[in-house]
Amino acid sequence: MPDEPPILAVAPPRQTWKLLPVLALVALVAAIAFVHQNEPVANKKYFPQCGFKKATGLDCPGCGGLRATHALTHGQFRAAFQFHPGYILSLPIVGFLLFLWLREWRRHGEMPVPLAQAECNQPLVWIAVIFIALGVVRNIPVKPFNWLASPPVVESATTE
Repeated sequence: MPDEPPILAVAPPRQTWKLLPVLALVALVAAIAFVHQNEPVANKKYFPQCGFKKATGLDCPGCGGLRATHALTHGQFRAAFQFHPGYILSLPIVGFLLFLWLREWRRHGEMPVPLAQAECNQPLVWIAVIFIALGVVRNIPVKPFNWLASPPVVESATTE
């Protein structure tokens, strides 16, 4: 009976995590398309107000990010920078991270675990420093710092 298969066969490890980058890319494109179609200020039912800004009256490090994304998708780069300069400045760093990830994929022929490379840590620190510094500096009520503040929300007047 040595030729009988074992009772408990070991299944090969599933590598469904390799679909994660593709699913993340699909979700990101869908989210960007949604923000492109729905202006964040006019559609409050989809985009809730910032809880930090409601509670303190100050801009959080992310305030203006949705409006910046909406402006970017409409080709309004200057307006996007005014809404959130840190977000716009971090986009080349994110592109660099994607380059590192794709380079590892090509080198080894396998899809690497995202952000597992040691050289990805420094660019992530840069992004964190940009966002935290902007979150502090944009709330200083003195020129030139207040130029970095998120522009006030201007809602269109509705006529009844």
